[in-house]
Amino acid sequence: MISEIKNVFLKNFFNLSVNQLINILFTLILIPILFKNLGDSQFGIVNLFFSILMMFSVFVGYGYNLNGPKRISTISDKKLKQTLLVEILSTRLIISLIIFGLCLLTIPFLNLDNNQLYIFIFSLLILFSEAINPFFFFQGTDDLKGVYLSNFFLKLFYLLLIIYFVKKVDDGYLVNFFLSLSSIIVYLFFWIYIFKKENIKWFIINYRNFTKRLLENFFFALSSLASYISISSSLIILSFFVQFNELGKFSLAQKIGILLRMIPVFITQSILQIATRKKNSTTEFNNLLKRFYFLGLISTFSVGLIITVCSKWIIYLVSGDFIKYSEDILAILSFIPFFSMLNFKNMIIILVYELKEILNIATWYSVLFMIIVGSFLSYFYGGYGLSVALLITEIINFFLCKYFIKKNEIK
Repeated sequence: MISEIKNVFLKNFFNLSVNQLINILFTLILIPILFKNLGDSQFGIVNLFFSILMMFSVFVGYGYNLNGPKRISTISDKKLKQTLLVEILSTRLIISLIIFGLCLLTIPFLNLDNNQLYIFIFSLLILFSEAINPFFFFQGTDDLKGVYLSNFFLKLFYLLLIIYFVKKVDDGYLVNFFLSLSSIIVYLFFWIYIFKKENIKWFIINYRNFTKRLLENFFFALSSLASYISISSSLIILSFFVQFNELGKFSLAQKIGILLRMIPVFITQSILQIATRKKNSTTEFNNLLKRFYFLGLISTFSVGLIITVCSKWIIYLVSGDFIKYSEDILAILSFIPFFSMLNFKNMIIILVYELKEILNIATWYSVLFMIIVGSFLSYFYGGYGLSVALLITEIINFFLCKYFIKKNEIK
């Protein structure tokens, strides 16, 4: 039994590690190109609008990245699984169309110059790329090879478009557009493969089932949105207090920080399906969590130390210059994975037992804390203060989840 768990974990961990290595590799190639061709101010603006649209796209995903894999893995009836899959896709597409329309309606009320307007409009395609993201299906069927293969091809396509077309500052509007376009093309290819392999027939979701999907995953959608705000909305908060050139330098470090933040996520994803199957045996379930909790803490703390020591050279590698501000920000953000890993056991319990109310309350409290403290520290200390606020938020989230789980007498 232990050997089986170990083999499944190692397989999943390997596939997700490959996926993360792909993200790191392409980030290290892309950031120097974009930072050099766009300059720090335009680089900051492009990433600011990316953060805003990603916040909307998280709601498009509607929490199915959290509980979609578990739901798919626990349905044995093929027809029911196919129905669920099509209804999830339909729901996300409808939400993306609604948010797209609302974004267009807000344009007359936004105080944007022509450059910012073009970047915003061309970034809207991000909504549709998230709607058809197939990662939740691959995770639910333990086909994590599909995750890194689709990620590799979309990043490769994106890189080629960036190298060929993005040559100067005025090309900034193409950056987010090309990422979305690459994602949509690759995702559609994989969905065609999935539909043929699983013999899935597309159908139009009716109003009743659409409403059902909205209601059943509403709390997970809110939690996903809150989680994104607490982790990745830092650029939006900082944009109110600093110039675009400082925003660009902060974004340089944040891009690497977001990659590091995914370490606890893919450790969680690696054992989620195993933990789900062990939930009826309290001893086995708890032993499983303890084993990987210790492994995760050691690995994330080690990564934090390495990144801190090497921050100067990492920033030089991705920017072609020694930027002290970005180096300091990266050194602070490098320990976010460790503090996030503290919440590993809580998150597994929440996801396995679908404690969406606890997840929602704890995450939104953390978001409120992040916005208030992050804004306060950003006002006085800029990006340095915001980075510290991000670290503290991870700790607050850990204690909130632990408190609410204990309050509900769940062990």
